[in-house]
Amino acid sequence: MESMHHNGVMVPPIYEPRGYSVIIKGELRKLKPVEEERIVAWAKKIGTPYVDDPVFKKNFHNGLSELMGEKIRHVDVDYSEIYADVVAEREFKKALPREEKKLLAAERKVIREANKEKYGYAIIDGDRCELGNYMVEPSSIFMGRGEHPFRGKWKEGPRHNDVILNHSRDVPLPEGDWLRVDWDPDSIWVAKWKDKLTEKMKYVWPHDSSPVKQKTEIAKFNKAIELRKNLRKIRNHIKANLVDETVKRRKTATVCYLINDLKFRVGDEKDEAEEADTVGASSLRAEHICVNEDGSVTFDFLGKDSIRLVLTAKLDNQITANLQEFMGASKDGPLFSEVNSSVVSEFLDEVMEGISAKVFRTCHATDAVQSKLKSMNIPDNAPDYYKKHVATIANLEAAMTCNHKRAISASWAESLGRQKERLKTRKQRARENIKKYKQRIKDTNKRYIDRVAKYEAKLETDKAKLVEYKAELVVKEKAEKAVKGVKNRIASKKNVIKNGRKRIRETKQKHRDAIAKLKERMATRQHKDKEGIEKAGLQIKAKEMTKDYNLGTSLKSYVDPRVYFEWGKKVEYDWRNYYSATLEKKFSWVDPNPPEQKA
Repeated sequence: MESMHHNGVMVPPIYEPRGYSVIIKGELRKLKPVEEERIVAWAKKIGTPYVDDPVFKKNFHNGLSELMGEKIRHVDVDYSEIYADVVAEREFKKALPREEKKLLAAERKVIREANKEKYGYAIIDGDRCELGNYMVEPSSIFMGRGEHPFRGKWKEGPRHNDVILNHSRDVPLPEGDWLRVDWDPDSIWVAKWKDKLTEKMKYVWPHDSSPVKQKTEIAKFNKAIELRKNLRKIRNHIKANLVDETVKRRKTATVCYLINDLKFRVGDEKDEAEEADTVGASSLRAEHICVNEDGSVTFDFLGKDSIRLVLTAKLDNQITANLQEFMGASKDGPLFSEVNSSVVSEFLDEVMEGISAKVFRTCHATDAVQSKLKSMNIPDNAPDYYKKHVATIANLEAAMTCNHKRAISASWAESLGRQKERLKTRKQRARENIKKYKQRIKDTNKRYIDRVAKYEAKLETDKAKLVEYKAELVVKEKAEKAVKGVKNRIASKKNVIKNGRKRIRETKQKHRDAIAKLKERMATRQHKDKEGIEKAGLQIKAKEMTKDYNLGTSLKSYVDPRVYFEWGKKVEYDWRNYYSATLEKKFSWVDPNPPEQKA
């Protein structure tokens, strides 16, 4: 990188106190701004499962105790007044007229766009690049993921003087009381600061759609393609070192086997959300492994996001022997204490340069999607929603391959129930729609029969009258009486009969057209209802199948989007219909000639 300049990052304003006083231990106390900020934050969580979590509750009130200089338990604080204000404010916003809500939303959008224009971009080597997140995190209660031990603790957001910027020296520096401004041309981070809770560095990076990040993405997926070509060599390298006389080499090879064959994460690459006792291949302990009587091995541990992974597999005999050896020697510590991601990378570099544990997951996830797409038959003229379902099932294979398990939300069953109920209602409406159309056809036929019968009866009467007129004409002509009047009546009646026949023909044609139109509408309605039912059914099926898996992770980070792009061309499906607008921007490099972008 030759140059980078920007306006720094947006730091949220300091909390504005409202002057609350609350009852603590039976005594009404005036809150300091920093105390009020925390207590209001807790009040906003009332009614959620978080406040019933003992760890969440304990961590928050321990922090509040430190802030206020005395031991404060949950039961010591009367949150009712502030909670009532929180609820009232929510209800007030909810009750606003629709037009006023739109006006407020428009005002927020103007402010948001102005902030983005100022802080949301960086000029990198002459290219204007969007930033992933230009606002630093505000102070808040730390939520964590899974069973995170820090959940409920207060997370103090950074101020300007906590933030370090990465910025070229040859242009004016951004205004602000920054901690310092560095120039690191070898890295594309825009800003960084130390998280005050976890003491880990947090970064602002260019957006995934920026040219510099897209180049990184392309390189990652191309590296996975290169890995696929070298898998046999790598597996042979791993197998050869499983019996190496050096313990560290044997351990490294064993870890690499687990990464490649069982798709485990390497184990030492944690972020802030993984401070719980989560492990991967290199951080396994004896308690996580059980060698079964049939020779299979069961792994049971907390993976990413504190999601429990239980996996039983039949492994290479040497792997099983190595695991038993390391379990016997490790006591209570990690089996592979000498092995980490750097050691793994160095080991793999002996066969192929630049490979990491994550590249294996990218390779295997992409292969899983590609294989599943090839194996699934797409019927002729299949609708797009069916093709999207196939894409989802293929992505599920990637999530299963990479063990992207997730915790099932408390509302999952309720949400599924609502979907099933909507499907049931849709089916009922579909039956009612057909019933209505059939009744309309029946009613139309009845009206037609009645109308034509009436017209035909009138025609027969007119024809009989014509016969009378003609007979009268004959009589008058024989009697040599005046016949002009009767002839006029005959001519008039013939015209009436002619028009009557025409009216019957037109009525029959209109009826045929009306019935044809009703049947066409009924067929269209049937088709739409059928598609709606099929689509809803597939959505329910996909929801049930993907219950335990997070498909977003694999789609965003591990599956080469070119697989979906090429598949889409074969089955006449726009791959973008499976990707969100955000991911579509991230992977815009896939299609050099894209159609008009989604709104």
